[in-house]
Amino acid sequence: MGYTLISADGAPYESSSPGSLGGHRRSRIYGELDCPSARRAILAGGYIRHRVFFVDERTAVSAGYRPCARCMPTKYAAWKAASDD
Repeated sequence: MGYTLISADGAPYESSSPGSLGGHRRSRIYGELDCPSARRAILAGGYIRHRVFFVDERTAVSAGYRPCARCMPTKYAAWKAASDD
C-alpha cells in the first residue's frame, strides 16, 4: 500500500511510508496526526478531501504551510511572532 505525501515544492508524490504530519491544503496549516482540531473537522465532514500529509516539519514549512495553533502552540507562537515583524 502506498501513501501520497506532499513534497517541499507542494507537489504530491507516492511513498511507501506514511507521513508524520497532516495538513489542510486550503488553510495551509500542518500539525500532528492526532490533532484535536483536525479530528473535530474530520468528524464534521468536508475536511478529508483537502487533507495532505508530510514526511516532516521542514517539508511542510518549505511547501508553505504554517504550524497549527492547537497542537503545536509553541511553534505557532514562534511562527506568529516572525510573521508579525
